[in-house]
Amino acid sequence: VVDTGDPTISHSLSGSGPNSNGWYNQDVTVTFHCDDSGSGVQSCVADGETGDSNTLGEGANQSVTGTATDWAGNTETDTVSGISIDKSAPNAPTASLAPAPNGAGWNNTDVLVSFAAAGDNGPSGVDTCTTAVPVSAETAGQTVTGTCTDKAGNVSAATQVTVKLDKTGPTISDIVTVAGTEGTNGWYTTDVEVTFTATDALSGPATATKTAASSGEGTAVSVGSPAFTDTADNTTPAGAVTKTFKIDKTAPNVSLVGGPSGSYYFGNDPAAPTCDASDALSGLDSCVVTGGGTSVGSHTYTATATDNAGNKATAELDYTVLAWELKGFYSPVDMAGVWNTVKGGSTVPLKFEVFAGANELTSTSTVQSFKTQRVSCTNGTGTEDAIEFVTTGGTSLRYDSTGGQFIQNWKTPTGAGSCYATTMTTLDGSSITALFKIK
Repeated sequence: VVDTGDPTISHSLSGSGPNSNGWYNQDVTVTFHCDDSGSGVQSCVADGETGDSNTLGEGANQSVTGTATDWAGNTETDTVSGISIDKSAPNAPTASLAPAPNGAGWNNTDVLVSFAAAGDNGPSGVDTCTTAVPVSAETAGQTVTGTCTDKAGNVSAATQVTVKLDKTGPTISDIVTVAGTEGTNGWYTTDVEVTFTATDALSGPATATKTAASSGEGTAVSVGSPAFTDTADNTTPAGAVTKTFKIDKTAPNVSLVGGPSGSYYFGNDPAAPTCDASDALSGLDSCVVTGGGTSVGSHTYTATATDNAGNKATAELDYTVLAWELKGFYSPVDMAGVWNTVKGGSTVPLKFEVFAGANELTSTSTVQSFKTQRVSCTNGTGTEDAIEFVTTGGTSLRYDSTGGQFIQNWKTPTGAGSCYATTMTTLDGSSITALFKIK
């Protein structure tokens, strides 16, 4: 039998066919189908195979040829070409934020999250990545996910990025802590240091507390809050919260009006000084004069002025009360430690003068007391308590205007061999003493 006709050959491919990019993402088996109407098919073989099919793996633009042979030796071929296979997913994309977050990982304006291809592990190449995702709502942490797909339809692993968005500055509390010297009536007498506190609901304040100091004086000295910044770099400007304070750092003006000048003699007491004070800011609360004195010696009047804030100022007036000058006892009494020998029971005239500067005092009220005290005849020190004596009648104290002196007649005690000290003391505390020995 003569067979001169060629066999026929066709093919079929496994799966559902390539995608719109012409790529498969799984192995493709090419199967050839042979027929011969004459002598019949001897063989139907795919390239490199012993059978009629060949399974292709990953590769671009692959081809397979099948050959049909009949028993008469006639052949026919069929070539399938352009088979592209990519079974490998691309790498997970690289994510980026625009604008980039700060060093603490926060943004303070709307963010656009973009995903960029990071390479494909197969031959088809990356086709698309997730479209950029905008984030505009404030959030402590919103997760945005993106992938890439290659031309064969293989999808990469997901890349996740967390967006932290805080567009609001810190809130400054109206409650503050104040450090300063508190006076009275709601006033401060020094500058104040005010501590302000900030809170932030999302990123938190970079510094939670800050201080600001006052400057100057007045009935309403303002202290504004410093600028506060949160972790997302939002800044609430200075002065968001303002506090006012009454501050008076200046003491009142004070002086003494009138009063003694320098010195004066005892008994010539001038009127006490008065206080003159003023305060320009908080106002004067009080002015009090203390001290002074009329006894012999140095004295000081002090005026203390206090303003309504509690500031105090003082003014002083120093003066001296001078003692009277005593002269005597005159003859027949000897002074300067001399022992006057007198007969017991006799009367001794004690003569003396009292001067307040150049002015001689003549009133008997100038004399406070006369006292006599038994003393040691050896050293003149007292051996008994002093006894005050007052004479009456013709021996009482008098001022002799003719002689220009006081006269006090003293009747001496009896008791030969005893010794006495007789002392006259004036109202200013000055005194003179004479020593007597009884015979």
